[in-house]
Amino acid sequence: MKKILLYIVLGAALTSCIYPYKMDLESDPERALVVEGKILVGGTSTIRLSYLMPLEGNLTGFDGNSTGVPMGTGWIEDELGNRYERFPIYPVSDWVGPGEPASPVPATYPTNNIQIDTYNAPLGRKYRGVVECDGETYVSDWLEPDPAPQIEDITFTADDASVTVNVDLNTGLEGSGYVGLMYEETWEFHSDYYPEYMIFPPNWGSYVSTMEMQSEYPYYWCWRSSSPQNMILLDYTSLDGATVRQFPLKRFSRSDSRNHKRYSINVRAFALSKAAFSYNKQLQEISEIGGDLFTPDPGALPSNLVCESNPERKVMGMILAGDVTSKRAFMYGDYYLYREPVYDFVDVPAEKQEQFYYDFNYRPVKDVRTPENTVYVGWAPHRCINCIEAGGTQTRPDFWED
Repeated sequence: MKKILLYIVLGAALTSCIYPYKMDLESDPERALVVEGKILVGGTSTIRLSYLMPLEGNLTGFDGNSTGVPMGTGWIEDELGNRYERFPIYPVSDWVGPGEPASPVPATYPTNNIQIDTYNAPLGRKYRGVVECDGETYVSDWLEPDPAPQIEDITFTADDASVTVNVDLNTGLEGSGYVGLMYEETWEFHSDYYPEYMIFPPNWGSYVSTMEMQSEYPYYWCWRSSSPQNMILLDYTSLDGATVRQFPLKRFSRSDSRNHKRYSINVRAFALSKAAFSYNKQLQEISEIGGDLFTPDPGALPSNLVCESNPERKVMGMILAGDVTSKRAFMYGDYYLYREPVYDFVDVPAEKQEQFYYDFNYRPVKDVRTPENTVYVGWAPHRCINCIEAGGTQTRPDFWED
């Protein structure tokens, strides 16, 4: 008897999404494997494994794993018989001394997130992904990577409210008509306030002015990074020619911390086949719409994978293949629009209250004047004066410009 089940796919590598849907299946497909990845010649290839699993209840895999996370191995093969293996892994806990790492974890060590060294893989050959999981072998179609579009320029424009990152692409005369874009951002920012006061337990009730301290307060400036996993899809089949101008890749508020001092974005561009574009577009639509009567059925998504050892076993997902190009650009806070941070400052007069708020990660910040024209030392969350608490790091990126 057919069952109507509610399922989700976990851990999709290309979009990192979780989405519900209904499938009409002959039997429970809890152990159907989802394989998604990118074969990048001249770079790092990735393969991610997940299960098709029910929304309610735990999934027990073939190895007794109840977390719903498959563990397997994988590699890339080319048509000449060359095999490209995983990067060696050195567990931090296994280091025996400075500069003396223990033996790397072998390529056969099971994981659900496989990173493969294909830096020396050339264009002009066909490749496929191979995965071993739960005692079965899964393979993708043979794929010939397309040359990546060239990123000609990255520019920044602004209106009254926001900054836009624009990308110019040259896709070449032989382009497929479809491009996938991803990016990593890094920016130098400051905490919301430079503190007027400091307090050092257990000297409750005794504030020290930062102006009187021997050294400058060190936690005002930091760096922060963001690497969204969603691939931004671009269909240029309707354009006349191979050049895409001023594609709006990213937008953020002019008062955003990205504008405080210096902002950097590293854009990566992939050529996509029509099937790969369609797969990613449908997957993103499923994630955005959510689970309802009109949600597209992920069971109908295209796939280029089969279970070689057991053709009857269901496998979902897609492996892409292509070259990748990247380009970095910097912006120097030209469009910053200051807006006063919004904090409800707390008056903390008593010794016990000071210790209480300190233990809950509040700190004295500044003099606050009340509507009655009285002044008190206002306390607020530590993150408002400490950029590390606000999610930053003081480790300078290697690529950062002076």
